[in-house]
Amino acid sequence: MAAAAPSCCPPEGEKMLSVLRSELKYWVSYSDSLLLQAELGRLLMPDGYSQDGFYRVKSLYFDSIGQKDYIEKLEGVERRRKIRMRIYDENTDTVKLECKQKSGALQHKESLLVSRQDALRYMEGDYGSLLEYPEETAWRLYCDMTLGCYRPVVIIEYERCAYMYGEYNTRITIDRHVRSSELSLDLFEKDLPWMNTVEDAVILEVKFNEKLIEPIKQILAKYHLVNVSVSKYGSGRPIMEQYLV
Repeated sequence: MAAAAPSCCPPEGEKMLSVLRSELKYWVSYSDSLLLQAELGRLLMPDGYSQDGFYRVKSLYFDSIGQKDYIEKLEGVERRRKIRMRIYDENTDTVKLECKQKSGALQHKESLLVSRQDALRYMEGDYGSLLEYPEETAWRLYCDMTLGCYRPVVIIEYERCAYMYGEYNTRITIDRHVRSSELSLDLFEKDLPWMNTVEDAVILEVKFNEKLIEPIKQILAKYHLVNVSVSKYGSGRPIMEQYLV
């Protein structure tokens, strides 16, 4: 029996895991990225996943029946969102379900840790178990994904090296070897029909609260970087792009 639709209001007193911060993105050549990585490594600490260098990130993105989120990205809508499930290993027992909302240079990300079994249900379009989680994020995602008829649309995978600095919650990531799969959408399958989407450069993302500290500004200034609106999700859907054109 299908779960009853909620009022879209969470139980009182429940908390959600959310992050609000500025986000800047840049294209960087491979040669410059090696120099930049060395400089950042002398100033910042690698995150828990980057102790041995680059690690793999794999995300399954969902979109509405009318591809609303993808179209808003293409049209440059100021306030838009993406919903995804993210893993770092296909054998994991837990999965991050995330809603990332963007308004200009500001981003707000809500995350919910779900079981592998529930993730499999969401891949089939069954979001009922979200009602069993107490977090406000779960209630919101249930409403959005059910009312919008969200379904899996693409898997994006890449290699990431990340650095952290405690002041202003600073985080800098370097992403390379970005590839996507629109034809097979099993997040837990390792061998997918991949298509390379970013081959001749890396994506640098700089995230922080309030302001960026001066030493990092000085390092970035050496490379004459230009802030761009680059999306791994947007570039990872060439089949859909051809369909829309």
